[in-house]
Amino acid sequence: MVSPNPSVAKLDQERTIRLAWGLLFGAFTLFCLLFLLLGYTLWNWYTHAMVEQKATLIVRAVEGVTWQRRGRTVFERAAENQGLSERDRVKVTASAGYGQAATLRLFDQSTLDVWAKADVTLETLQTSTWSGREQRVIIQQDAGYVRYDLRQKQPYQRVTFTVKAGKVNINLAPGGSYSLELLPIERRVFLPHSTQLAPFQVDLAVRSGQAEVQSQGHTVQVLAGQRVEVGMTGLPSAPVPAKWELLRDGSFSAYREEEYNNTTVLNQPTLPRALTWQVFSGPSEAGASGYFRLSQGCKPPQTGNDCPPQEQTQAAWFLRSGVQTRGFVTGIRQFLGPDQAGVDISEYRSLVFSAWVRVLYQSIHLAGERGTECPVMIRFLAKKDSPLDAEHERVVCAFTADDPTAEPEHAPGITYYRVEPYKWFQLQIELRQAEWFPEMRYLRSISIYANGHDYDSRVTELSLVGLQTSPSGGP
Repeated sequence: MVSPNPSVAKLDQERTIRLAWGLLFGAFTLFCLLFLLLGYTLWNWYTHAMVEQKATLIVRAVEGVTWQRRGRTVFERAAENQGLSERDRVKVTASAGYGQAATLRLFDQSTLDVWAKADVTLETLQTSTWSGREQRVIIQQDAGYVRYDLRQKQPYQRVTFTVKAGKVNINLAPGGSYSLELLPIERRVFLPHSTQLAPFQVDLAVRSGQAEVQSQGHTVQVLAGQRVEVGMTGLPSAPVPAKWELLRDGSFSAYREEEYNNTTVLNQPTLPRALTWQVFSGPSEAGASGYFRLSQGCKPPQTGNDCPPQEQTQAAWFLRSGVQTRGFVTGIRQFLGPDQAGVDISEYRSLVFSAWVRVLYQSIHLAGERGTECPVMIRFLAKKDSPLDAEHERVVCAFTADDPTAEPEHAPGITYYRVEPYKWFQLQIELRQAEWFPEMRYLRSISIYANGHDYDSRVTELSLVGLQTSPSGGP
């Protein structure tokens, strides 16, 4: 029998020991990796775990505030201090009236004030479960006007507040005050099926704080005092000052004279007609009628016509002649708002109406026997709270007089302005002043007309500008 070689046996023994140590080290390494992975998983879960939060619905309107539970298809009438959860939906009908219809108070005391026709869904309301790492809020707004007032000092390291409006994402900074309105597109445009257009126009304004608008691969920063619009193509505009022009076609350049006058012909619907101003007159038994025309001339305060084309403008011209002896009204009227049903003005702390007025002739002395016959009259119709409220009117009378000391007969609700004949007079009125509409929430229409026997008067460059902050910069 041959005995084993001692050197070979020793090598086999060393190989076995090395293999055992390798296996032991590998097992220990694997154990450490698994332990680290388990630790990381636990840490990641601890730091990223999110818990759902709640909101409360505070009802302010008498009717029209409804809500839809997540997973349901039926809307229910909302109760006072209604509790809301993620994916619950709040919808306000037009019957809610004007101004704030309801307030959604979130878990962090941020508030969403919703107006009539608003439609919002609480898509995400979450905070970190075990840590102060993150707060995440996502709101889906599908219609109407909503005001967002966000709490400033949050106990979380990262706070995101996002509003989705169709394909537009808007990130709002904590501590700011914002308003977002979704307006229906006034004019439908039909393009090839490959081109998708938004069904509404997005209008974002920043009162304080800052916002980021993301749409179609473009990002726009919006600072305090600015607003941005996103049209039906999805492209955001450049930021502009946060003010709103509520009157359309103030220089009468959108249509021809014939198209304005065609608004009086009701039995021929195919006639081309203006969609901004409607011509009216009466009474028919007063004899020869007045005329609405367009007058081309130099921009006010110039009174001639010898100026370059770029310095010219068009004016609404009210004309009646023939030594008439009975009163007659010739005028134009505009119903405000995108659907011409009026406009909610509850958010405007300042509402300034301006116009240039010119009186060339009036046959009636001063403002007539009752103080209601003026060559230029401007009538505002407003309501207080609800569509069922009675209308309130305020009227402007612009007149001329040879005697500077003579005073017209004053009628209730009319404010009088004496103007020099043939010269342009700039009229500027803050409608939020006490004598006008300090508390009105709805403005229905503006009418501009001449009333009297014979008259020749003109108005141009009309404007109605709303601001959500007072001119002094206060809230």
